[in-house]
Amino acid sequence: MGLLAACSSADKPKNLIPQDEMVKLLGEIHIIENQVNNLHLGSADSSLVVYKVLETRLFKQYKIDTSVYLASFKYYVGRPEEFKGMYEQVVKNLEIRSKQKPPKPAAEQPKKIIRADR
Repeated sequence: MGLLAACSSADKPKNLIPQDEMVKLLGEIHIIENQVNNLHLGSADSSLVVYKVLETRLFKQYKIDTSVYLASFKYYVGRPEEFKGMYEQVVKNLEIRSKQKPPKPAAEQPKKIIRADR
């Protein structure tokens, strides 16, 4: 029994992304995947290139690298109940986000017309 406990703790990565941050990160990854799918690039290679660029930006924003993300992902996937709970939160967060109306980009907002004759 002690051997099993030792193996479990040994699996924990040194730089494990905390659960709450991993939930946010997983949600952002789903958004990026959706954005790339909506581009309809027609080529899996082109889609992958765009995805990797966006993923790299996301990882820089979170101050992590691919190896830290993959080790953390593998750790959480190896704990199905914990991972299930995390993904339930990811889904809730994405549902909340999708219900919020994003502000219009500046290019789409009505412009005020200023007349010189006033």
